[in-house]
Amino acid sequence: MPQAASMVGWKIPPVREDIGELRRLNVLATILDDRLRTKLREELGATYSPQAHASSSMVFDYGNLMAMSIGSPEDVDKVTGLIHEMGLALASKGVTQDELDRALTPILSNLEKTLRDNGYWLNTVMAQSQAEPYRLDWARERDADYESIKLAEINALAKKYLGKENAAQLVIVPEGELKE
Repeated sequence: MPQAASMVGWKIPPVREDIGELRRLNVLATILDDRLRTKLREELGATYSPQAHASSSMVFDYGNLMAMSIGSPEDVDKVTGLIHEMGLALASKGVTQDELDRALTPILSNLEKTLRDNGYWLNTVMAQSQAEPYRLDWARERDADYESIKLAEINALAKKYLGKENAAQLVIVPEGELKE
């Protein structure tokens, strides 16, 4: 069965030392992920596992909030268009408090678990902490920062980054399936 990929990415700033904005962008990506799942999977049946995530380089001068979906080549244009529409809807209409609460609840419950996990301490906090001592502050402030996230902050980030002028798309289809 041939498959195609629809990807839309929005440019976000590099992390540098402002982890708070990246945390909020990850919450925004979680909300977009939920909207993708609801629309593309549950309503249209166009894909099984659409996803969205935010990532930002500590080294290079870039970051992105990426949404993607794998599905049939026949649906690739429709799905790509819907991903763009969802980004624009977030930028223009914002997020609801319910969506924010549903995105934050699992994140907040997972924070406590990671405090007892060696992987978090070794791979996230201690990795490069000699060269990047602010990572220790990131760990100290993490829980309070996530708990302080407000709806207005998420909506401001959606408006700032999810506009059409900030989006790029990539569509991958099997050879011979591309429409001219």
